[in-house]
Amino acid sequence: MSDKMPLDPEDQTPAASEAVAPLIVPRHKIRVRVMQALYAHIVGDLPPDEVFAYLLDELREAAQAEAPHNAEFLQELFFGVVREMPTLREIIERHLRGWTWERLFLVDKCIILCGVYELMHFPDIPLRVTLNEWIEIAKAYGTQRSPSFVNGLLDAIRRTLAADPTSPVSRKPF
Repeated sequence: MSDKMPLDPEDQTPAASEAVAPLIVPRHKIRVRVMQALYAHIVGDLPPDEVFAYLLDELREAAQAEAPHNAEFLQELFFGVVREMPTLREIIERHLRGWTWERLFLVDKCIILCGVYELMHFPDIPLRVTLNEWIEIAKAYGTQRSPSFVNGLLDAIRRTLAADPTSPVSRKPF
């Protein structure tokens, strides 16, 4: 039996007791930077390619050098959210109770847009991981109420999508 700890399948970083150096670009960092780039794209009304080149390309190159699948994750998450923003917004608006899209804090919008896209388009990432990651980002970058708001909204969307047997979310592990 090996005394090595298994890798965390989500961010591909070794457990703390293992001697292997952790990745410089874990998926948590990628998620944070994508959320920030999406914010810049919306606020600055800048073309996505320009925002990506300025804010994400260096991170993508670093990820490519150590974990190519994380570089692909970064690129697909950013450009996918931008590409599908109208559809994602419709899904989110259907689940808002007592709120309108216009009233949402922009950071929360960016977090939720990214979270919903990840739920729908990354079948290899367990639902619980997606929810936990975006709630943690809401804790760090949102308001005091953001984590519970993001949690409730993403979970409601997850439940709706999982109830549809044709949805990829219905086949994802929790």
